[in-house]
Amino acid sequence: MIISYAGYFGSRLMIDLPGRQVIAAILGTTYFGSIALGTLYIFPAVYLRGGTLFERMSASLVNPFIWMSAEVLRLKSSHPLLECLYWYFNPLNIWLLSFAVMEMGMGTLIARAVSKRRDKRIRIVSPAPVMVMVCSFGFAVAIFAWGQGENIYTWFLKGYRLLFGAGI
Repeated sequence: MIISYAGYFGSRLMIDLPGRQVIAAILGTTYFGSIALGTLYIFPAVYLRGGTLFERMSASLVNPFIWMSAEVLRLKSSHPLLECLYWYFNPLNIWLLSFAVMEMGMGTLIARAVSKRRDKRIRIVSPAPVMVMVCSFGFAVAIFAWGQGENIYTWFLKGYRLLFGAGI
């Protein structure tokens, strides 16, 4: 994530180099992928190394949390700290966390499948990870389907106005 972030935002400094937009597109895509899909790699990797559920979940949420925190810090130049912290609750972050939770369920199944191939007697599919996947995906789809995300964003804005007034 760090390498693709630095390359993507650093590509702005490449003045009129022929491949600048291609480099930016590739690194922007890998940056997005590391945030949105990193849990599918991290969760099983920590699982297979013997990490506890808390360690797997914590490690899986590092990239999304860093990305969300960077967005919160960008607001610091124009908003007070409490208003910036409220940005953690914006709909995009809620979707990101919902998909990360879904990926944790998928990661459990992936790690169990790998463990089973390593000659361990383990059941790959169980109700808990399947329910986590179904519920988190269902939640993300429901908030999108409910006005294509506009309604949840309206709630976010109402909460902002309730806490902080009309804002800047």
